[in-house]
Amino acid sequence: PEGWTGTSPAEVSVLVHELVHHLQNVGGVAYDCPEAREKPAYQAQARWLELFGGSLEEAFQVDPMTILVRTNCMF
Repeated sequence: PEGWTGTSPAEVSVLVHELVHHLQNVGGVAYDCPEAREKPAYQAQARWLELFGGSLEEAFQVDPMTILVRTNCMF
């Protein structure tokens, strides 16, 4: 994206998140719904941020309830 430099842990965490999706696609991993495939991506992103003392909430204002809604199948 425009303006992306990859110089901060938060910026690189977006790449980590998207790399998880790439690996899911290459590996042919199936999920019950599109939202469910977000869970491992958010988990990896959160772990990356934690390595640098950050969090999804701090870096992107994404709280645990938002993650819950974004990662569960709501049929």
